[in-house]
This record gives sequence, structure tokens and C-alpha cells, in this order.
Amino acid sequence: MAPPRFPDHDEIEWLWRIGLFSPDDARALRKLWRILQGQTDDYLDMLLGVVAAYPALAEVLSILRGVDAEAMTDDSATLRHQFRQWLFETCRFPYEPPWIKQLYFDLAQDSSGQSLITTRLPKFRYTIVLALPLATTVRSFLVTEGGDQQGIEQMQYALLKAMLLQVDLLSKLYVKEGLW
Repeated sequence: MAPPRFPDHDEIEWLWRIGLFSPDDARALRKLWRILQGQTDDYLDMLLGVVAAYPALAEVLSILRGVDAEAMTDDSATLRHQFRQWLFETCRFPYEPPWIKQLYFDLAQDSSGQSLITTRLPKFRYTIVLALPLATTVRSFLVTEGGDQQGIEQMQYALLKAMLLQVDLLSKLYVKEGLW
């Protein structure tokens, strides 16, 4: 069952076509997950290093976690679990990520609507730029696996496409009704 305001299947399919997402990309994401599933902590550590260098990224991730920006570099088991779950859902369910559907359900149940958005979502401008560090830092893990250059690039691009769709789905929560 789709949550209220969540884009329907046809809208999502149209976005995928515009974003040039193909069955090969879906396969590349599944392969990416097989490579990364045992390395999510290392991947997260690398990302936290990038975040530490850019305070704006720390602010974004701290909002998503509900903690202070200074606490972003801790070794939280909760953060690791959330990141692993996000990566799993991104790679295995790229068309309709369960975490975004849950966010839409939560918003529908929130009486004010805005309070949940401001406490659980970062400023919109950061949701877009966060995709690039996530997609580029994964490369070193893929190279270590010894894949060919074309396969590595395909997995990276598939991850970037999946994240951009997530940003697109999230953007509906930020924009005025009728403008999405």
C-alpha cells in the first residue's frame, strides 16, 4: 500500500526512464550490495572522514540522525545499522525505497506535518549534493574487489542514479503542492 502523496508507480517509472535507469543498473546495484555488505562499516568510516572535512555535510547527517553535528564521528551502532539498512534498501529496492515510503507514512500520521519534516529532513540543498560523496567514495571498495573499469563505473553510476531518484522522491515533501 502506498502512503499518501507518495508518487504512484507510473510516476516513478517515468522518473527512472528520464534518469536512464535500466535493468543493467538494477543488476549493478545488486552486485554492489554483494561487494559492500560486509564492508559497510569501512564505507561509513570513509564517509565520516569526508563529512568531518565539510561541516555542512555533518549538519545534514546529524539532522537525519537526530544528534548534534559534533557527534557525527562517533562509533554509534545505531548509525552503522541505519547506514547499512539505507545501503541495502538503495541497492535492493531502488524503485521504491522502503525508508522513503515509511517517511511518507510517518508524515501522513503527523498532525502538523511540518514538524516531522524539519526534524527528520535536512535543508533541501544538501540532499542533492550529498549524493556525490556517497557515490565517489564507494569507488575504492569496488577497485579493491578487482572488477574491470567498465563494471566499476556501471556500479557507481547505478548508485548515483538510485540516490538521485531518492532525492527526487524526497523533493515532493519540500515543494509546494502542484509544483512537483
